[in-house]
Amino acid sequence: MEKLDKLRRLQLAELEILDEFIRICGAHGLRYYLTGGSLLGALRHGGFIPWDDDIDVAMPREDYDRFAALCGRELDGRLFYQSPETDPGYFLSYAKLRMNGTEIYEPRFRDSRFHKGIYIDLFPLDFCPQPGLWSHFLFNTLAVMNYRGQVDSGEAYVPYRELSGKLGYGVLSVFSAKALPGVRKRVLTVASRGGDAYLASFSGAYGYHKEVFPAEWYGEAQSRVFEDRVCCIPAAPEKILAQLYGEDYMTVPQAETQNVHVEVDKIRFAAQ
Repeated sequence: MEKLDKLRRLQLAELEILDEFIRICGAHGLRYYLTGGSLLGALRHGGFIPWDDDIDVAMPREDYDRFAALCGRELDGRLFYQSPETDPGYFLSYAKLRMNGTEIYEPRFRDSRFHKGIYIDLFPLDFCPQPGLWSHFLFNTLAVMNYRGQVDSGEAYVPYRELSGKLGYGVLSVFSAKALPGVRKRVLTVASRGGDAYLASFSGAYGYHKEVFPAEWYGEAQSRVFEDRVCCIPAAPEKILAQLYGEDYMTVPQAETQNVHVEVDKIRFAAQ
């Protein structure tokens, strides 16, 4: 029971972060969408998936960059906008909003030296070429860069299974950790020249075949209740969820396949 109580306390802290995020987006007309497990939770549970321990939000690149620029003067002082530009030990390809005065334990980042407060994930959505060999190549190039960022952030290195991945990682090793975000930005610029018919979550965890979507599936946001607050979700959430999780996404999985990220027993919450 104590573990469940801590998980719920974690979720409530994440909702505080989400509320501040939504406040800034609303004040400045920024577009965002619940995505991944949070989108699934909104449709299937009306809030968190019961065992979920994070919140996932996606933003079109233009809005993502504007939000980052606003945080310096707009963000509640209890929170920290984490990116490679704001945290010298953090090199992931997407941002997080962290709560100061807290700490979580994620086994894969146990040796990392960046801010480890309770967080929500902020994923950029970028235009990309229509599905095909060029689009696939760009996605895989960025995937290797993303993995390099994870390694630079302290995650344990697990060699790529495919030779192409190992070769790509070797090529990227010539760039310093601080230079890599600039290289990634140039590749994203190339990808965006492929038109505006498709969007990709290049930082997503599910790979090329699941993370490239017709742009119209995001489109004009809908409103959906998530834990008693109204949030934005994509225009075609059912299509996105079916692509990410399969047509049976509304079926609750067995306990052994329920994915978690943090060890709730080791969370340090903010002082009351």
